[in-house]
Amino acid sequence: MSCFQNLRIFLLLVVLKAVGTNGAMAQDPEFTQFFNNPIHVSPAYAGAYGIQGNVVPAPRVVSSHRNQWPAMSGAYVTSGIAIDQYVRALNGGLAFRVLKDDAGRGTLSSLQLAAAYNYRAKIAEGWYLNLALEAAYFQRHLDWTKLSFRDMIDPSQGFIFTTQDIYRGGFVRGSDFRAGGMIHSDKWTFGIVGSHLNKPNESVAGGTSTSIVPIKLTAHVAGTVLITDKPALESNLHPQVIFHSQGDQRHFNAGANFDMQPRSSNGSTRKIFSLGMWYRGLATQNYRDAFMVYAGVETMGLKFGYSYDLTFSQLTPATGGAHEINLTLYLITNIRKRFFCPDCDWHILNTDNWMGRGEQRLGRFGDRSQRWNGQRIKRSKRVGFN
Repeated sequence: MSCFQNLRIFLLLVVLKAVGTNGAMAQDPEFTQFFNNPIHVSPAYAGAYGIQGNVVPAPRVVSSHRNQWPAMSGAYVTSGIAIDQYVRALNGGLAFRVLKDDAGRGTLSSLQLAAAYNYRAKIAEGWYLNLALEAAYFQRHLDWTKLSFRDMIDPSQGFIFTTQDIYRGGFVRGSDFRAGGMIHSDKWTFGIVGSHLNKPNESVAGGTSTSIVPIKLTAHVAGTVLITDKPALESNLHPQVIFHSQGDQRHFNAGANFDMQPRSSNGSTRKIFSLGMWYRGLATQNYRDAFMVYAGVETMGLKFGYSYDLTFSQLTPATGGAHEINLTLYLITNIRKRFFCPDCDWHILNTDNWMGRGEQRLGRFGDRSQRWNGQRIKRSKRVGFN
């Protein structure tokens, strides 16, 4: 059987799951750069104040775009945007996100709008507990006019007839719920997420057809390991593992990003360069899915990342793999001058000021030097703007 025949069979199975039959299961779109898309991973990252690499002293906007199989006519395109913020009055974070998924050039499309609240509590010295809930509205649409049926085929001329199949359904909407929990320090994060807690029906076939989304459980672990700490350069390794279990499917992503942070003469860090390698596979079978490479740069509150998926399949040359870009923007504002300040040295900002506590020392750090989002911060430092 050729690789193109395998591809056609795979696409057919995708459509069958979308249409919905009893017992069929729909699956979630995923991003390779899940490490740059924290709200998509768990609502417990909302307003991730105090989580290494995800500190949110100001509103954070994360946008992602993934183009899977760009060389094929039925490419899968997924786009998402999320905004979150730590709110001191709520003792936690708020997040809002939009996720748009398109399969087969508009044949099957979906849209999700979600809002989340994350509660944060200190449980030990240097350790915190995050508990979050998320509610979402979703809609899915199947364009029957873009489907091909057997009765449309002429043996010699191809698809020339009009199908006699009766179009049915094509649109579904509903609600979806997610909950997440996380324990973290400034170096390590351990979390678990439960998605589709209400088991929504996403069948677009109408009538009594069902496509129930089973509860999805996700476990994730992330860390930061200091590699080099020199006056002119700091480097860190960020390993991370994420495991998904949904229905009878089990798969995981594992890998690490290595970042380099050149320092200026005064010790401040303005740019962070990252390189990473990741692997995705099935946990219950001897099956390798994809090897991913990542490159990114971060400067003055702006982070850009690009990744490419190289699948372990004969289809790779024909599909073009998968390209993904991610853009993260911290909307930093100078609280003295009240204007948008993307050029502020946000790595050494007194985070207490961003929480609305006024201009005071970093008392929660004690007299020790601490690492805060890749920068050394001392008790004696205050917020300063050029």
